Amino acid sequence: MLSEEQTTRLRPQIISLQSIAGAMIVASTLAASVIAMIANWDEIGDPLSMLPLIGAVFGLLMIGSGIVFPLVFAGEFATGESEEKQIKSAVHSVSVEYLVRFSLVEAALFTNLLVLMLDLHTVTLGIVGFAMVTFLFLFPFQSKFVSSVEKRIQ
Repeated sequence: MLSEEQTTRLRPQIISLQSIAGAMIVASTLAASVIAMIANWDEIGDPLSMLPLIGAVFGLLMIGSGIVFPLVFAGEFATGESEEKQIKSAVHSVSVEYLVRFSLVEAALFTNLLVLMLDLHTVTLGIVGFAMVTFLFLFPFQSKFVSSVEKRIQ
């Protein structure tokens, strides 16, 4: 269990990670809004072609790997001689885990936004929506971040 002083020292790292995550969410939302404004919504009932299908498969694989792949690193424990070095090691590994997750989900989202510009289909809209919900689900709240650091130290 981290002390109050150690949790206070973690706040700058948590805030910077939350700022990065927030910027990725805002950029994705703005890009989706622009594409939604320029899309020709009359074509939404067209039959499913290969491009939305490939985008959906790629999107689901990337979102799934964004959720599962960083769990491979979750079993790693913090290294260091002192408790301070162990905390720094744990903070670094947890931060990298969050950034990898967000990068994979954002790759899926932007790929499907590109597919949405080229071929509007409800499957692609579903993947974009699923990626946005995944962003919110994976957001690095302070309590989740601190508990992840504590698990790595033990």
